[in-house]
Amino acid sequence: MTLDLSKGEEHYLKRVLEVFEEDPSEIVKTSDLANRLEVSPASVTEMLKKLASRELITHIPYRGSRLTSQGFILANKVKRRQLLIEILLTDVVGISSNSRRLAANFEHHLDQESEYELDKALGFPSETLDGRKISDIERKKNDIDFSTNAFDMEIGAEGIVYSLRLGDSNLGELSAIGIRIGSIVKRTETGINIDGIEYSLDINTMCCIMVRQGD
Repeated sequence: MTLDLSKGEEHYLKRVLEVFEEDPSEIVKTSDLANRLEVSPASVTEMLKKLASRELITHIPYRGSRLTSQGFILANKVKRRQLLIEILLTDVVGISSNSRRLAANFEHHLDQESEYELDKALGFPSETLDGRKISDIERKKNDIDFSTNAFDMEIGAEGIVYSLRLGDSNLGELSAIGIRIGSIVKRTETGINIDGIEYSLDINTMCCIMVRQGD
């Protein structure tokens, strides 16, 4: 499903989805949406009418709105782009502050093919580290059977590192052993082997090393 949406329209759809996820039985109140977006109720009503004209929401005057089936699909796709960018910023790049705001600024510019390449590079994650689920709605998935983390590799198996999920607890250790994107690693009894040197790593650090094995 493709539909040319403005950045503002995508932003509103995502917010309606987030309110809906908190309580699927309730109509999303215009006042609640206005508070979350930090704009006037009149501005929210204007955008809701616009989205309703595109059949993305059902707008109930003086009450609120609900996502249509098409709106639900598109909102989930927008949210997925945001979460993938967040994972890139926090788990790979190591940015710990303002990651949600930065991801929200970038998400509109991530086209479908770029989203797939990022998704594949991250190992098609099912959720963020803080537990937010990543939707599979209209999600293209290839090569997933060959992606894993270093801990789950069979002893003696080899693979190429395609992502490092960095955090305060493992950043120093991963930097010290010199592992990077493109490194060839071999699973050992106690950790991994890189360029003939064996490193003993704890489970949490091993799980942060994402590896793609041969088909």
